[in-house]
Amino acid sequence: MIARRHVFHIGGYDPISPEQQVNRLERSLSVFQRTWGVRAGIVSAIEATPVSASWVVEASGPNWSTRTSYEMLRWDDLILEDHARGMGSRLWQSFVTLVDFIVTGTLFRFMYANWKYAGFFLFPYLYVAAFIGCGVAVGYGLVRLTGVSGFPAGVLGVAAAVGVSAGLLRLLGWRRPINHVFDDWIFSREFVYGRRPQMDARIDRFAERILDRVRNADVDEVVIIGHCLGAALVMDAVARALERDPELARRGRSLCILTVGSTIAKFSLHPRGERIRQAARTVAGEIRIPWTEYHARDDAISFYRFDPVMLKRVSRERSGGRPDIRRVQLHDMMDRASFRRHRFNFMLLHYKFLMGNSVRANYDYCLIICGPLPFEEITSPRGGVDRFGEDGALLQHASSGTAATRPADAAVVGAV
Repeated sequence: MIARRHVFHIGGYDPISPEQQVNRLERSLSVFQRTWGVRAGIVSAIEATPVSASWVVEASGPNWSTRTSYEMLRWDDLILEDHARGMGSRLWQSFVTLVDFIVTGTLFRFMYANWKYAGFFLFPYLYVAAFIGCGVAVGYGLVRLTGVSGFPAGVLGVAAAVGVSAGLLRLLGWRRPINHVFDDWIFSREFVYGRRPQMDARIDRFAERILDRVRNADVDEVVIIGHCLGAALVMDAVARALERDPELARRGRSLCILTVGSTIAKFSLHPRGERIRQAARTVAGEIRIPWTEYHARDDAISFYRFDPVMLKRVSRERSGGRPDIRRVQLHDMMDRASFRRHRFNFMLLHYKFLMGNSVRANYDYCLIICGPLPFEEITSPRGGVDRFGEDGALLQHASSGTAATRPADAAVVGAV
């Protein structure tokens, strides 16, 4: 069992601060306690640098206790720099990105891999097209109402169309994640072409942090978690760490990788994405590093049932692969009323991979990061569903035809 664990978290294109991440995790731990009957909470202040921020989480049940040092590898500052660009620059660069992804065939590969993800790529462009359509309609209506003709009619119509379109984009650009998604795609194009030197340097720093913790941390296992675009950054960072220390997986501490809501393929399916393709192959080739990836059909912002290394569609489940691929049902992780309420909130469903479950399920983020079960056991097809009693006690494995049993209370697993 795991008494001490170090978790690295690399998020996607989300400028969340350490304080916001702590608040999100505290809410998840609160739900985690109610669902599994355990005690869990953050027990330290945030220690932050420009590259990382860390804090300590403790969790326990009647017969186990685990202490997790949780480290957020940061690039929120670089995302905020992107968000500061002007509207004109954002629209022009997003148009260049659209043309690039069409001309290179990347958009059509998205359609093959997961049509929902192709829709996610296109939705901000469709919003802008709708805004322009509204602007043209208003301009046409004004021309008809005023009765002007000729050159003045053209000036009036164009001015009204541009004004309405720009006004709608300014009003709704951040309320709907239009600007945010445009910036995400602009970043992706620049990154895949090697035009983000600051991000490249930051990934080097991530690799250094991973090397340091695997070599020196007094823990039983190190888990590296990548969500969304962060899964691709995990591949890049771990591949660089392995290049610097090929014996990294033999350092005595179990090094494990978890990717959820993954968009590794957004880079790998681009003709210029060889760096990420090679990084994924490097990580997959190091068989001493367990790697599990979770997919969910209801998550439209990821590549469901798509192998991030072979770049092929796969069956619903795969064990013994590189990576192991698990399929989860997001509605099995939430109560029925909540799922119905948020059924079309695609961003919330995408982030459900990082939230506490209100229902016990085979995937539970909090149980992976601060529970007592080793990575390969907690990411098995059944997860922790059969391993915990109603009071949060750790149960012994159920043998065929028998119920799981609770270990003797005198032996507290992972007591520290």
